[in-house]
Amino acid sequence: MINEQENLMYVVFGATGQTGSAVANALLERNFPVRVVLRSDKAASTWRQKGADVAIAEVTDVEAMTAAMREADAVYVMNPPAYNVSDMFALAEQIGECYVEALTNADARKVVLLSSVGSQHASGTGNILTTHILERMLGNLAVPVTVLRAASFMENWGSAAAIAAELGVLPSFFAPLDRRLPMVSTEDIGRTAAEAMIEDWKGQRIIELHGPIDYSPNDVAAAFAAVLNRNVQAIAVPESDWQATISSFGFSPEAVNSYSEMMRGFNSGHIVFESSPEIETRTGQTAIEAAVDRLTGSKSK
Repeated sequence: MINEQENLMYVVFGATGQTGSAVANALLERNFPVRVVLRSDKAASTWRQKGADVAIAEVTDVEAMTAAMREADAVYVMNPPAYNVSDMFALAEQIGECYVEALTNADARKVVLLSSVGSQHASGTGNILTTHILERMLGNLAVPVTVLRAASFMENWGSAAAIAAELGVLPSFFAPLDRRLPMVSTEDIGRTAAEAMIEDWKGQRIIELHGPIDYSPNDVAAAFAAVLNRNVQAIAVPESDWQATISSFGFSPEAVNSYSEMMRGFNSGHIVFESSPEIETRTGQTAIEAAVDRLTGSKSK
């Protein structure tokens, strides 16, 4: 059921990131009152120009988080990426504790948590364990909680866009290259999370979100080829090269190991949607071709 009440505030954490910005924009497009929570005032004027209220808070500052959540009908929360820290799981525990305390102190009415495919597992998922931690911790809240488990982000292929454009190859940690897996665009995540925030429900519910169809690395390469108007071939990055390749992204040694474990989980079939009868499934509308066109638009002109 859609919440038709007026003069309610919808609070969005992570509004400078891919999904948080999509959530806030989706709510603003429907003329809902939005408060974005930023870590600094760097983007504050941009959001105010869009019509959003702005609060400044780190996700470990309970007092500032509580103030940001005041009068919130719904709050969108997520675990910020932390690939440069030595223990992302301890940090996720700390962030979860801060979310729980602030949400309780602020009397927020309901919560939408961005989670991930595979978050039902307590091991063997690498980085995804951080969202498992938050699911567990926020599941103890007395207010309604929606866990939005999203498939792999289509936009993550953007890191390979320049290589595809220049060299005609698409490096992939996913293997085999012809195996299809669920992917979803951040725009669809934003729309789905915004829709969930304005709905009314009871207790905890889980929504699994994927794109219109599943895609393989070969399918993604074909989408790049069509947009770039050149041949693009997917190539599997050998696991022996993962350590050096992921380290070049600026990840900490611990994050390199976690990312590697996550990719092994995808490739082995361990990281999949739970797909139980109690879980709701929703489907995004964005095809990989449209996502790739956004990622490479300036290169294909």
